[in-house]
Amino acid sequence: MIAGAILSAGLVGGGMLIQSGAWQEASAAPGTPRLLEQVMAHIRRDYIDSLAADAMHERAAFGFVRELDDPFSALLTPEAYRRVREATSGRYAGVGVEIDLRGGFVTIIAPVAGTPADSAGIRPGDRILKVDGRPTAGSSMEEVQEALRGPAGSAVLIVIVRGEEEIPELTLRRRQITYHPMQRAIIAVNGIGYVKLATFGEGAGRELRRAVDSLRSDGARALILDLRENPGGLLEQGIAVADLFLDAGQTIASTRGRTPDANQEFRDDAPQRWPDLPVVVLIDSGSASASEIVAGALQDHGRAVLVGSPSYGKGSAQSLFPAAGGRALKLTTARWYTAKGRTIESDSTGGGIVPDVDLTPKRLPPGDGVLPVAPDRTIARAIQLLDGVRTPQELRARVPRGN
Repeated sequence: MIAGAILSAGLVGGGMLIQSGAWQEASAAPGTPRLLEQVMAHIRRDYIDSLAADAMHERAAFGFVRELDDPFSALLTPEAYRRVREATSGRYAGVGVEIDLRGGFVTIIAPVAGTPADSAGIRPGDRILKVDGRPTAGSSMEEVQEALRGPAGSAVLIVIVRGEEEIPELTLRRRQITYHPMQRAIIAVNGIGYVKLATFGEGAGRELRRAVDSLRSDGARALILDLRENPGGLLEQGIAVADLFLDAGQTIASTRGRTPDANQEFRDDAPQRWPDLPVVVLIDSGSASASEIVAGALQDHGRAVLVGSPSYGKGSAQSLFPAAGGRALKLTTARWYTAKGRTIESDSTGGGIVPDVDLTPKRLPPGDGVLPVAPDRTIARAIQLLDGVRTPQELRARVPRGN
């Protein structure tokens, strides 16, 4: 007890004396660029445990990125970097969800169609509270993604909140996820074609072109392009899809950042394939990233009428920079803007792509690819808009901008 009292007194009195000298030095040169070097020098010389210089630099690097307070920027370990490359290829083992860190919660952007998450009924906007019993609060997106992925056939337990309701723990069986961009392509009613594009994985533009060409051959005179719960994917495929509907030279989207490389404008480089085809695009809160680029481009150029609800608002662009030791720096380097300069990024004041006709969304019921007539309100409204319309101009006249 006596020794404890003496130690406590030393921590208070002696600690203050030691600190006061540091305060004097710091006050003499506030904000100097030598702060990091000073801290590392003291840790090397004075810290109770030894720490290798390489380990100190690694921890400092992770700390730098973490302190950016940007959910999309991260210093990736070699394993996380490998998983990012797997995901962009459209083939990985997991449960099939796209996630975001929004309002401090790990939030589902959308489940990928036909995956374990989709089969379990997970919806856009659901918040993940726990993965295998471990709370997600304070975790980075990469850490949560790492926890959700694993060997095909293995199980993962998740707890989600939907609105104010906590859903009982779900058991999902991981499997090899392969993105199939085109989910459905049929003639609905009255010569109106319907295509469901689930992701912008590899070949999305090519598959959509083939599907619409086939529908046209079968007599389709108008088109519903369903991008609901499409969380995006590859930028190049979003550009390829928009290119099918726009004229050469028209702006699809642009990015703006601090460096010349981050400032880019993406333009259509070929004549549109179906210039006489009236188009309605369906979007909702699960439409993100490349879906928003396509929807925004077609809306800005008056090429399509958007029906549904506001999109997710994933308007930032990340770049990958290889780093030492097999790591990579994933860094937000730009923001996305539509052809007319509208930001896609959602914030406290709004954002995302706002449809021309705003409706309460209904999920498309799972099925075997056979689309019943008007299975939900959104498709019913799209069919109503397209019924009897012969040209894109007639469709546009039915829905003045801002209606």
